[in-house]
Amino acid sequence: MSIRAVASLLALALLGADSGPVYEIAQVDGVRVGSRVVTTTAEGKNEKTTATLDLTLRRYGAIVRSRREEASVESPENVVLGVSLRQGIPGGKQLVITGRLDEEKMIVRVDDRPARRLVWNKEVIGLRRQDRMWADLKPKEGDTFTFQRFEPTYNTVLTVRVVVKGKETVEVAGTKRSLLRVEMTPAELVAPGVRVSPPKAIVWLDDSFTPLRRETELDGLGTLVLTRSTKEKVAVAPGATLDIGSRSLITLNKSILRPYDSRKITYRITVKGEDDPSSLFVLDNHQKANNAKGDAFDLTVQPVRPGKADDSAKIDEEYLGSSHFIDCEDERIVEVTRRAIAGERDPWKKAVKIERWVKNAMRNDNVADLVPASQIARTLRGDCRHHAFLTAAMARAAGVPSRTAIGLLYVYKGGPRFGFHTWVEVSIDGRWVGLDSTLGKGGVSATHVKVTQHSWHKTESLTPLLPVHRILGKLRIDVLQAE
Repeated sequence: MSIRAVASLLALALLGADSGPVYEIAQVDGVRVGSRVVTTTAEGKNEKTTATLDLTLRRYGAIVRSRREEASVESPENVVLGVSLRQGIPGGKQLVITGRLDEEKMIVRVDDRPARRLVWNKEVIGLRRQDRMWADLKPKEGDTFTFQRFEPTYNTVLTVRVVVKGKETVEVAGTKRSLLRVEMTPAELVAPGVRVSPPKAIVWLDDSFTPLRRETELDGLGTLVLTRSTKEKVAVAPGATLDIGSRSLITLNKSILRPYDSRKITYRITVKGEDDPSSLFVLDNHQKANNAKGDAFDLTVQPVRPGKADDSAKIDEEYLGSSHFIDCEDERIVEVTRRAIAGERDPWKKAVKIERWVKNAMRNDNVADLVPASQIARTLRGDCRHHAFLTAAMARAAGVPSRTAIGLLYVYKGGPRFGFHTWVEVSIDGRWVGLDSTLGKGGVSATHVKVTQHSWHKTESLTPLLPVHRILGKLRIDVLQAE
């Protein structure tokens, strides 16, 4: 079934459908973490559908509350006229995305940044149609079709392939039900500097084609399960019992002596369910792969040090320019950089001084909003991501090209483990050299394993972080040899 055929079916009097609120309970690993509520209200002759996801979690012991409020405005002819997203910690800094249709373009603005014009068409469906389309399509086992939807996480339109698998027994609110399983797989996206596979979603429908259970991957959290419920049950606040920081840790087979001083380590990495697992990691002068077999391969990490120029390394202007998250031209960034480098002229010594300054100035805060470097420079609070954004911005303000590296770092929490981590790489004489202002060691170690890297050029979303979340819960790492 084509997109156009789906659109034609969906145009069948959807405004006459039940527009009452839909209540869902959110769970991760069987633990209740929040709720999702979908409401539809009139806006003149149009309708606005809002889906609000509220979560209460812990991150290394600290309580984290987050809210994601996504909305779309649709005409009686089911044309999406507007989109929006408000996401963040209640009472804290919010990511705000708004869009309005202008002929065949959706004019989308992120916070107060310049607007982006997205190519749009009448086949892009909104939240109302996504929730109600099943009753109109009446899908049966073996059916396949595609549709398009706007995804604010990536600030783009996704093409989604739908496959109807058939009935299976699943649990809904403590009761076993025989429901129709439908799988929805978005097409891969190619963003500047990164390829992203948006997570697959599964929905289970009852005999009246009402979605009773949904499942998808949520960035940094894992598998999120939503089950149909009632207003009264959703109103009961969940306890913050799930620690998303601790659950993301990867247990190692043995400890590493003096891990942050290590110069060369070989790991055996297994990524469950992946035919080409080495493709999920950066392979460069910092780390190399070999001995691939099935879903496993060996990765040797040997960090680059300043030295002889590497002519193969091309440094583009994007690694020096200002961007949304690495806004190096901000006056506060310029001022703290001037104080940090104290007149130093050598690029590497500048970078090390900046690393040390950020290490000493920042206060660790695992629940701080993820904001541009200019705001981090004013609050001086945050986790490894905040440290990295500020370090990268200060390096650029000092004339040193920089980018972030995102991956894993050795930690000892009840045993030897890897945790997800972000640090910085600076270009010195044509070589990318690592610095980690969370640790302040004047460089990185062989326990810094890269999954991805990014300049954040022309990037206003958190898309560069997504390759790490793709491997969440699928990794096994064994230490083979350490030096």
